[in-house]
Formats: sequence, structure tokens, C-alpha cells
Amino acid sequence: MRRVTLVLSGLIFIAELSAQTGTEKPGAEKNGISADSITFSTSSASKYIIDLVEMDKLWRSTGITMKNSLSRLVDHFNEPFDSVGRRLSSFNYDSVKIRQIQIVQNDTIPLRWLNDSTFIIDTIRLEKEPFIIKETILRKITDTTQLAFEDILEDNEAYIDSLFSGTQLPNTEIFPDSVFLPVQDTIREVFIDTVFLESLKIQMYRTVNDRIVPPLFPPVKNKSARFLPDSAKIIVSETSMAFIANKESPFYMVPGKKLPDSLRVAVSTLLSFISDRDSIQLFFNDIQGNKTSFWLTRGREDMYRYWVKNYKNDSITIWIGNPSRNDITLVLEQDINVMRLQKEAADKMPVTMAKPDRSLAKVEPLKNIPVYWDYGFSSSFALNQTYLSNWSKGGENSFASVLDITGSAKYNNTEEKKVWANSARLKYGTIITEEYGLRKNNDMLELNSQYNKVLREKIDFTAVFYMKNQLAKGYDYPNDSVVISRFLNPGTFTIGLGMEYKPNKKTSFNFAPLSYKNTFVLDTANIDQTLHGIPADKRAKQEMGGQLVITNKINFLKDLNISSSARLFSGYLNHPQNIDVDWEINLEKRINIYFAILMNIHMIYDDDVRFPVLDDDDQPVLLPDGSKKKVPRLQFKQYLGLTFLFKL
Repeated sequence: MRRVTLVLSGLIFIAELSAQTGTEKPGAEKNGISADSITFSTSSASKYIIDLVEMDKLWRSTGITMKNSLSRLVDHFNEPFDSVGRRLSSFNYDSVKIRQIQIVQNDTIPLRWLNDSTFIIDTIRLEKEPFIIKETILRKITDTTQLAFEDILEDNEAYIDSLFSGTQLPNTEIFPDSVFLPVQDTIREVFIDTVFLESLKIQMYRTVNDRIVPPLFPPVKNKSARFLPDSAKIIVSETSMAFIANKESPFYMVPGKKLPDSLRVAVSTLLSFISDRDSIQLFFNDIQGNKTSFWLTRGREDMYRYWVKNYKNDSITIWIGNPSRNDITLVLEQDINVMRLQKEAADKMPVTMAKPDRSLAKVEPLKNIPVYWDYGFSSSFALNQTYLSNWSKGGENSFASVLDITGSAKYNNTEEKKVWANSARLKYGTIITEEYGLRKNNDMLELNSQYNKVLREKIDFTAVFYMKNQLAKGYDYPNDSVVISRFLNPGTFTIGLGMEYKPNKKTSFNFAPLSYKNTFVLDTANIDQTLHGIPADKRAKQEMGGQLVITNKINFLKDLNISSSARLFSGYLNHPQNIDVDWEINLEKRINIYFAILMNIHMIYDDDVRFPVLDDDDQPVLLPDGSKKKVPRLQFKQYLGLTFLFKL
């Protein structure tokens, strides 16, 4: 039966489609429909396209453009755009009268009562009932002589079933006239499963003195709620103001009182734009069949030249313009002189000699677009390995790595003669040996910021900020149980004002006579600050003094670059003759674009950082008071290895 219904539906659909598309001509194909056999009147073609547009299942998501184009075609057939424009232009917008009314909107919220005063919003389907049922069983022995005989007869079977099997009754010899029977009773209690409701984030509400606690929604003006008589639902009413137009106008509810004026201006703007944008392409044909294209109202006021020719191929120039949509301008070329071509001897042909203009044209210099910021990034990674097997002279297997990353950002304003250079450097290295395992052998984090203002050639006013720190924990190896350094313990920063002298592009002398240096240890409970030149009763050492920074770069040989940076600081208030020195030298010999041999030498001398003096047996020398004798020493670190380089 179902198949018969589908077949009949298909036949009816084909019959309707045939009625819309017309009848076949005698020459139509039997196995298909020929394009020549389909005929439409204008009305039937319009109806056929409208039916296709209204079929939602016919169109893919990528065919919306085709669908919209067909809709616009049908709209233009039903009513020309000129008629639509005249109707919109002649509409009396002042006839629209708008008044303000009050609208009440109601919404119904279903409820589910959990008890006499507690309910929830019944919009979420629960997997189980939101109740916890607790049953308590009470057991006791009852003397039947105390019960009314008629009460036992009412429900004798139920009473007998409540007896406990195997229950021991009291001795009847002591109570000869009594009959004892076991009795069982069940107390059933129902509780709200608040844990289950809270897990679903379902809010419970209570009614207290005709109020809902907590409120269903925040207090909103013109909004109220009330229960239905059966308390199964809540009706929420919201009152709002709206604007409504008079019945004679085509509008009902409008967004505001300015609608007539705003709509009038919007319609006028679009009609004017469409009138200017609408274009019609014309073709001018000459007697030889050549066509010249011309667009009416294409938004340009220029005039175009058209050559009008006769049968003798004589030409006259006509300039054609289209100043507005309904206007065409024709202008005849000035000073028309019709001349016929004829053969002349070469010696009779006039030759015009013209002297070219050889004067120089004025050239305006190009304006450079300033680029103030310049960014840089470089990194290097080195690996070293030592392997010994049956080595008579002794030694130890080791594997070491060093990562060195530097980033920079430089602001250079040549017009204002200002330079602000910033850089950050991270250097971290590890070593693995058979005896001590993995250890840190290099750890440095530096931040450097310098502002320069050019005073005169090669001399700048400068303000500098320099901070030195480390990342990971450091130990006094081979003792790896006592931490002697970690992040910001110690930390050192220096702020200075002064002058900078640059004798050439690769050398600079920065002298800051007004400088402040601060060396601090934050965690003095776990780290001995005296190892870093800070007094035992202090967390920081503050110094006022002068700083001199000397930087230099040299290209000694081909692909051999040497850079040096020496930082000297002298405190004015405490032994100014003891100068702190921090000097780093880098030698880089390029092998190819990726690899280089890198040698780094780093020397530090700080009079406040002292080291114990050891005797010939490597034992610390003691002073008369029993303390260890300590003296300042040069701190020296050197690294040499094959390095992978990467620069931007």
C-alpha cells in the first residue's frame, strides 16, 4: 500500500511539472526533454521560478547567490524598479503618526514542589527523583489482652503476618492470662537530595511570607511574578513601552518616533545612489560594421571621442558625454578641416623640424620613511665531550653543554638625536661527570638598558640600567647539600647618569660619575650573604660611586671577531681605591654559516667577595680568634668549544 501511494504521488508531481513547463512540440525527444520543446509565457515563467526559489531542499549552501539573483529577477518582472522608486518617492511620510503605548509580556515557568514550601524550576529532565527515602523498622512484643478484640478481627491476616518468625516470647507461666505476640512497624521518612541538585547546579527556592527566597531574577523595574491558583507554574509579567503607528499607515510597531524622517532620508539616499550607479551599455556602429562601446551613467564626467566616417572614409570627431542619467552631450571637434589623401612627390612633401626641449626637469627628493625600532636575536649552543678508557695519565669522562641567548631592541630617532638600546642575555651551562653526575657550571641572566641623547659629535648624555642575576640553584661543589645561590639570591643592579664618548663605531667609553649599585640577597635564612660581599647583619649592600664601561669590537682576521666589555665600579664611601672589575672577552672564528669556534673568557674581581686561604694540605688557615682567613681573589672562567650559531 505504501509503494502504491508513493507511485501515485510521483505521477501527480510529474503532471503538475508538465503543466508548468508547457507542452512538447512534435519534434521532442522520446527519451528526454529537448530545450526546444519547452515553452513559457511570461506569467508561467515567473511562477516556475518562484516555485523553485521557495523549494528549500533544492538549494545547496553554495547556491545562495543564484537563488537571490532569481528572486531579484522575478521581483523586477512583477513590478519595474521605476514604479517602486516613484511609489517610495511619492509616499507621504508625514502621514505616519506615532504614539507610545504600554505592552505587557507574560512568560510561564513550570515548577516542581519538593515539599510544602520548597520548589525548583522544572525545565531540566532529572535522571532520578530528587529525594532520599529513609525507612526505620521498629520491633516490639505486645500483650494481646490489652488490645480490643474487635481491632484484632478487623485485619487478622495482616496482624498475623506482622509476627516475627523465630522470636522468643516471654514465659507464659509467669503471665498465665497473657498472650504475647511480636509486632513490627515501619517509619518512612522522605528527605530532599540537596547534594544531587547542587551537583546539577539546580537552585532550590522557598516561599517565606509570600516571598520567593532567593529571588527568581534580580530586581527589575516593571517586572513581576505570581503563582497560578494550583501553584504548578509561575507567571512572569514584564511591562515595557513601545511605539505604534496609526492604522492608516503601513506600519504597526516602530523603533522610535524618528522613523518617518529617517526612512525618508534613507530611501532618498538609496534612490539617488542607484540612479547614479545604474548603467546601460550602448554600441555605436559605423558604416563598416565596427562597434564602439559607450556606457550611460557610469559615474564619470569625462567625454569620449567618436569618429564619424562617410563612404569615402572621411572622419569627423564627435565628443560624447553623459552628465546625468537622462542626458547625453554631443560636441563637434573644433577646427575641422576635411582633406582628401592624394599621392605627392617626395620632394614636395613638407618636412617639419622641431628642436627638442633639453632643459632639466625639476626632481623632488624622495622622503625617507623613518624606521625607529630595530630588533635582533642571536643564540649559540655548544657541546663538549671527553671519553677516556685505560688512560694511564688519569682523567674523567665528561659531557658539557652551554646555551647562550641574546635579544635586543633598539630605538633610534635621528631627527631628535635620541637612542634607546635594550638587551637581555641568558647563558646557562651544565656538565655531567662520572664522579659528581649532573652539575651547573654556567648560569647568568643580564638585563641592560641605555638611553643616549646626542650633545655634540661623538659625545652623548647617557642614563644606564644594568642588572645581573642567575636562574637555577648553585652549590659549593663537591658539596651539593648547601645552596649558595639561586634566582635573585644574589642579585645586582646598577643605575647611573653620565656621558658616553665614541671615537669610532666599534669603541665606546661610558662614564657615569653618579651611579648607584645595589647587591642583595632575599633569602638570608638559606643562603649565606657574606659569600657575596654583604655584611652578616644585612640583606643588601648599597653603594654610591662611579662606573666606567668600555666596549670594543675588532675584526682581527677574516671571520675572526673579538668583542670585549669591561665594567669598572668604585664606591665613593667605602674604600674608593678598591675597584670592582667585571671583564668579558669573546673570540668567534667562523667555520661556515652555522658553526663557529667560540672562546669565552670572563674575569671578576670584587674586594668584598673573599675566599678562604688554604695551606699546603688544602686546609683553611685560621686566624687567632678561630675564624677562617679570607682574602679577595680574581674570579676566572674560560670556555672553548665548537658552537652552533643562529642570528636574526
